[in-house]
Amino acid sequence: MTKFENTISKTFLLKTILTILISGTLYFFSTGLTGIGILVWFAPIAVLLMAFNSPASLVAIIAFISYFIGGLNLFSYLANQMPTPIVILVLALPALVFSLNILITRYVFLKFRHWLTIFIFPAAWASFEYLVSLLSVHGTYGNLAYTQTDFLPLMQLASITGLWGISFVLTLVPSAFAIAWQLRENRKQAALAILTTFILFTSVITWGLFRLSQKQEPLTLKVGLAVTDETIKYFRTDKANEAIPVVEDYAKRIDKLASQGAKIILLPEKFVGVAPDYVQEVYKIFAQTAQRNNVTVIAGFNYTGKDNPRNMAAVFLPSGDIKEYDKRHLLPAFESHYQPSKKTLLLDLEKSLAGIAICKDMDFSAPSSDYGKAKVGVMFIPAWDFVKDEKLHSRMAVVRAIENGFAEVRSAQEGLLTISDNRGRIIAEDSSSKAKEILLVGEVPITATRTLYNILGDWFAFLSLFLLLSALGSAIVKSKIETKA
Repeated sequence: MTKFENTISKTFLLKTILTILISGTLYFFSTGLTGIGILVWFAPIAVLLMAFNSPASLVAIIAFISYFIGGLNLFSYLANQMPTPIVILVLALPALVFSLNILITRYVFLKFRHWLTIFIFPAAWASFEYLVSLLSVHGTYGNLAYTQTDFLPLMQLASITGLWGISFVLTLVPSAFAIAWQLRENRKQAALAILTTFILFTSVITWGLFRLSQKQEPLTLKVGLAVTDETIKYFRTDKANEAIPVVEDYAKRIDKLASQGAKIILLPEKFVGVAPDYVQEVYKIFAQTAQRNNVTVIAGFNYTGKDNPRNMAAVFLPSGDIKEYDKRHLLPAFESHYQPSKKTLLLDLEKSLAGIAICKDMDFSAPSSDYGKAKVGVMFIPAWDFVKDEKLHSRMAVVRAIENGFAEVRSAQEGLLTISDNRGRIIAEDSSSKAKEILLVGEVPITATRTLYNILGDWFAFLSLFLLLSALGSAIVKSKIETKA
């Protein structure tokens, strides 16, 4: 190897290492549980720039390592819940998907070298995220759009396209930058790439700002949330002498919230174990508390009956009636002994409807889409988080609210107590870890708003799939024609 070739080799190696470090670091600090959302807009640029001028095999490795490094921000969180080999596999799968997305973008771009290829990377990303959501036991968890939940003008796009449009815009910007740079010698092509992206981005943000500025019918409901993490240890109990004191303490919290004017009071998921031999006593305590205060109480129970264990929510109405809802999407391994439900539960609020879901239900498009079609004005969600994921998991529920046009009230032990409107604005919020007992009261808007996404469903994901397959198919045909020629 000559001195010149050795210099080139060292330069290329340095460029490769820098690409991995830059992209990996940006993904590490922008994704995960508490990422800095703005950084994710820049994270893939270095890899994309490298992709168009490097061998495919090397590009695949660079992309995989970069995203895997970014995913390590979840390592300690996941390691507390599953064995290390499984954690590595969980982190490797999205890295493989990212690598495949980069390779597809590279392939199509090199075949056409046209500014329109700016749409390939975002189409691939949105398509794969959609397919993963259909196959994953965790639904939409890990979707890139959740990094932007504090950027409300952008998040309004969820009411039209769901998460998929947000991910599309989020990856379109770095894709356009990288491809415009690659086409910089052709000023017209480069300009079209940047200008088109700028117009689309500004249109989305302008519409989001307009939607946020719209005044809605001032129909509100005063709600109360109560949580303590002090008695979580009794969630599995089947002993009356352990469960009843917990129930009685929550009844006292209901009294306090009712005295502050709350009309519906929400308690967390599985805050106590309820066994068949004393379930009626528990129900009696809450039913009497609801009637005495003329409020509706929604309580999450872990029904510990051996024949039919249930992760459920019981609704105690002021009339004395009791309704029940069973969790639809269960946490793998931890909740595999429960039978998932397929039903929804509607509550009549006179001028609006309310729906009930439990924690992980909000990680999936349904039952939220079902409640949206029923025109509910607010969702009540008993929940239980894992402390570190409190913001991310609460914001996933907020996104379902934007998608389907309802407000949400979520009470989580080891997590956040959150009240938000149907635009994703946080009205009131507190963390269960701040004190031994957290009581939160707020006025929640209960006006239902039908959204295009709730009406048309995952139309944008299908459009992305069509765009991706069409572009990939055209590139393959062009390659075959060139080979024959």
